Amino acid sequence: MISAALRASARRSAVALSRPALRTTRAYSSPASHASSSTPWAIGSLLVFGPLLFHLTSPPPKQKKVSQVEHQPLQPLQPVTPTPVAAEPEVPKKKKIQKPYILIGAGTASFAAAQAIKEKDPLANVIIIGDESVAPYMRPPLSKEIWFSEDPDVATTLRFKDWQGTERSVFYQDDSLYEILDDASGSDVESEKIKLLLNKPVTKLNVEDHTVTLADGSVIFYNKVLLATGGTPKKLPQQPESDQITTFRTIDDLKKLDKVVHSGARIAVIGGGFLGSELAVALANRASKQPDIQITQIFPEDGNMANVFPSYLTKWTTSRVRNLGVDVKTNNVIDGLQVQDGKVHLSLNAGSEELQVDHVVVAVGIEPRVDLARDAGLEIDEQRAGVMVNAELEARKDVYVAGDMVSFHDIQLGRRRIEHHDHAVLSGRHAGLNMVEPARVKPYRHQSMFWSDLGPEVGYEAVGLIDAQLSTISVWAKSTDQDTPASAPQEPHRHQTSSESAVAPPKASPSLADEKFGKGLVFYVRDRKIVGLVLFNVFGKVQEARDIVDAGLTSDKIDGLLNKFDLYSNEH
Repeated sequence: MISAALRASARRSAVALSRPALRTTRAYSSPASHASSSTPWAIGSLLVFGPLLFHLTSPPPKQKKVSQVEHQPLQPLQPVTPTPVAAEPEVPKKKKIQKPYILIGAGTASFAAAQAIKEKDPLANVIIIGDESVAPYMRPPLSKEIWFSEDPDVATTLRFKDWQGTERSVFYQDDSLYEILDDASGSDVESEKIKLLLNKPVTKLNVEDHTVTLADGSVIFYNKVLLATGGTPKKLPQQPESDQITTFRTIDDLKKLDKVVHSGARIAVIGGGFLGSELAVALANRASKQPDIQITQIFPEDGNMANVFPSYLTKWTTSRVRNLGVDVKTNNVIDGLQVQDGKVHLSLNAGSEELQVDHVVVAVGIEPRVDLARDAGLEIDEQRAGVMVNAELEARKDVYVAGDMVSFHDIQLGRRRIEHHDHAVLSGRHAGLNMVEPARVKPYRHQSMFWSDLGPEVGYEAVGLIDAQLSTISVWAKSTDQDTPASAPQEPHRHQTSSESAVAPPKASPSLADEKFGKGLVFYVRDRKIVGLVLFNVFGKVQEARDIVDAGLTSDKIDGLLNKFDLYSNEH
């Protein structure tokens, strides 16, 4: 149909073209065109029939779809009445508590760490966990000043007079200043106080999950954790379990021994080191006030503190202890220990001597408590039996160690493990500061000191390595009545407690003015370098001794160092 239409249209167009053209504007043509050419006709046909052809061949336009909704009239909006809902009571939002700083062990190191953390962040969540039933306390007075108290109830009150006459408590602070928890459920309760969880031994430390597990099975997640579990008193070989044998370390041990020291009692102290010698002298002082109490001290060395002092000073110290009323048995090895018929029977030197007493006090050192750390996969220093740490006292990420059980690197003296009060205080504090200020961690460089007193008349303070196997250089001077622990100035490293009041000091025995070794210095030397220093009845000069050891000075400098200690200032 389309072709027929086109042919008809073409015939009409041909007829139209044969007619005379209308006068119009001249058209441009190609220069090669001739009168007989068909090109103009083709162009004209295209111009005429092109639009018609496009119109006839194009598909019909699509019809616009109109939605039925468009044809519906708009309806006015109807108001919606809300369904009444019962108002819920407002629940006060509980402030989210940060994961706590967990301090395992309720001793001196943990308390020092807790104080340091609270100083930097008063709102820090700090929990001390201990397996004893009492708050953190000082151990040194338990073998020293308490036994010289005039108060018959001192073992109950635990308040004593130090050598200078200041009344103190063995506890660092009153229980009311702690937030005492009954169980782990209180670990996320807000408190500005240091939290205390007692009688709850920690049985597991998981350093990957940041958790500690208590003996009752409860689990606490921690932010950072401090291991300060101290040590357990060593026992004698084949030592039987008996109420008549005490391994002395705790307040409970003190109370037990206090009840034993009564008229007619015979007590044996095993051990010739710091603790054994202090207890022997302390018990002898109690014995001097009650009739028929006998105190015997037994150890295998040549004399008191034989592993620490040079031999001549050991002999002098032993004679001093004997003069105070102790029956000192040197070079004696205990082969057997049995309890029969209410008495303790000791066999000495392969049975060559037998001794029968009412009670035995074992003071032969401690074993660091590292089982928890070992089970957690921490590295143990098998030579020194401590937990290995880096310079910042960190054993693993977020796990710190302080006190008796830490094996740390001393820049001057090499790797060490120290069992003294001053080290517990300073290492605990340092660990606490590093825990709470991770961006400002510092290496532990404190040169620790220790002290020991054989009553209010003889005392010594020491810094660095003190070992009888080292070479020593000693300097001695004449002592006066002022050169005793009772006359020494108050020194913060000896007691750190809050409750103090001045009272009369304990009475001292006659002075050591006529004694050959009444006052002096003992320098300990290794490879010509001064590595330790004992201040014998020389007080208030601990920092000077620290400076000497820290400086790594050699022994040829000793003469020039004496003026730092005013050794001869009281001589006339």
